[in-house]
Amino acid sequence: MKRYILAAALIAAILATGAVVYAGAGNIRWTAHNLSSEAPAGLNSVRHQASVTVDQICIFCHTPHHAQPAQPLWNKVNPTQTFKMYTSSTTLTTVAKAVTAPGPESLLCLSCHDGRTAINVLHNSRVGDDYGAGDKIVDIGGETFDGGHPNGDVISLAYYGGFNPNAYGENLGKTASDPYAGNNLMDDHPISFSYSAAYSEKQSAGSDALRTIENAKSQGMRFFGANRDRMECSTCHDPHVDYGYVNNFPTGSPSANTALKPFLVRSNSGSAMCLACHNK
Repeated sequence: MKRYILAAALIAAILATGAVVYAGAGNIRWTAHNLSSEAPAGLNSVRHQASVTVDQICIFCHTPHHAQPAQPLWNKVNPTQTFKMYTSSTTLTTVAKAVTAPGPESLLCLSCHDGRTAINVLHNSRVGDDYGAGDKIVDIGGETFDGGHPNGDVISLAYYGGFNPNAYGENLGKTASDPYAGNNLMDDHPISFSYSAAYSEKQSAGSDALRTIENAKSQGMRFFGANRDRMECSTCHDPHVDYGYVNNFPTGSPSANTALKPFLVRSNSGSAMCLACHNK
């Protein structure tokens, strides 16, 4: 019962911030983001390692108390390293090229997906061992430490991928030689720039390569910041979406929308998501 009260409180608090909780079939219980010890049988047979002792789902990202940052009631340690951003495209706007660090919304995603930051250190947990500054370290798959981690402890996504370049594509920060690099975003879509400014730059150069932000929003794309025009990871992705697969194996979820793989805010059939912004 306490788990459902916690979930209801978190949803109400996140809604109060004006954030979109989910864009599609939101049933995180059936997704790879359910790291709790409780999962439907279909998911449990195909998902990545999960905690043996933590039976709450939301707690791996959110907490109603002692959140850092306060929005969206975040329960994890965020990355602090310097990132290498995407700059290689000859058609990239100067606005996007000028970005030197991920925005706050994308840092939330990278607190797991950089491949280096701990996925098992929580600000607020009723279980786990003390990890300093009031944080707790909890188990993943019954384990709490990775001897191969540069810090000599914690568990990150790199722990599961090793040096296999094809393993754990979710580890965005890895390099070909270092799965723990944690800072390599040079091969990922540019983020954390003002889409409105990029659109204006293209228009001033006589290019119609980008569609208006109004068009993108009408197609389900989400933007952030005070002006609601900054592109972040969550422009295209939503961690709560149930698309019915983990590790490319079906979970058997009754609520899945397979068109939203992987954690998309809308279907990309026919490149519809890409074409919401790009005029091709």
